[in-house]
This record gives sequence, C-alpha cells and structure tokens, in this order.
Amino acid sequence: MNIKRPAWAGFLLLMVSSVGAQPFEGITVDSLSFSLGQGQGDADIYRIGMQNNWSRSWFSEGDWHVSGYWNLEAGHWHSNKRGGHEDNVFELALTPVFRLEQKSANTGHISPYLEGGIGLHLIGPTSIGDRSLSSAFQLGSHVGAGIRFGEQGKYDLGYRYQHISNSSLDQPNDGLDLHTISFGMNY
Repeated sequence: MNIKRPAWAGFLLLMVSSVGAQPFEGITVDSLSFSLGQGQGDADIYRIGMQNNWSRSWFSEGDWHVSGYWNLEAGHWHSNKRGGHEDNVFELALTPVFRLEQKSANTGHISPYLEGGIGLHLIGPTSIGDRSLSSAFQLGSHVGAGIRFGEQGKYDLGYRYQHISNSSLDQPNDGLDLHTISFGMNY
C-alpha cells in the first residue's frame, strides 16, 4: 500500500476544511489576476484567475494577520522543446491559499505578504516538452511573496514558486517546477 496517497488525501481534506464552514460565502469575485512564467520542459506559462477572499482571519492582534482566499485559474502552457511530448497543455486549477499579510494593505501603503497553498489541477494533455505527468489529475503546491499597493490595496504584484505533479499516483511522474509573476486587481 502506498502511504503517500492517503496522506495527500488527508492533508487536502484538512486544508479545505480548515478554512471554515462557509468558504464560499457570497461566492463573489474579489479580484482578478494574470500570471506568466517559466517551467521545466521549456514551458511558458500563461494563466488568468479569479479569487474569492475568505471571511475569516487568524492571528490578527498585531500589524500582521493570516487570511486566505480561493484561487480559480485557467492556464495554457507552451513548449518549443521536442521530446516526443505535446507542445501545449491546458489547465484548470482550484487552490485554497493561506496568506500572511501586513494589515496596512487597506490604508494605501505598500503591504508585503507571504503565501502558500496546495490545490487540485486538471490538465490535458498530460505531457509537455520532455516532461510526462501521466494523469490529468495533478496536485500543485506553491509558496510565494509579493506586495499589495494602491488605494485600499487594490493592486497585487507577486512571485510564486510552484511544483505540480501527480503525487506518485501514476508513473512516470516527472512533475514540473514553475516560476511565475502575477499581477492582480482587487475589487
């Protein structure tokens, strides 16, 4: 029995349930984002996304607090590298993201943040450049940093390091490491 499978499933269940009983309260789009970046297999990454902020925050006693949001993204990966695999991959991803952020974001000052998340990705086809991901179901984990700025923290500029793989649920599992820059507008 592969212990990785139940461990990942349990961890994802914990992540989703920890955001509270009503994570999609109001189901509004609070911000829109555009990301671009590079990944292994000579992959260029392009994504558009929409975010729904959680109504909860934690550890909010000082100048910083932990909050989060749901991130729904659609993406296109393109590679010019040949290796018997596809040139284009399309993805749809849903990720709960936890963010440690300075509270000054809503005062018009520059507000730094750190964030991380683990989410579900559906991709097709399942290979790009010289990388084989084996299945349409993937897990994506990321850590990132950035700043919010402008009136009421309207703009968001961030960097993410992300790893996408099928968590050894299928073989081969080459995985893919990505570096992306994103720009978002909060409403």
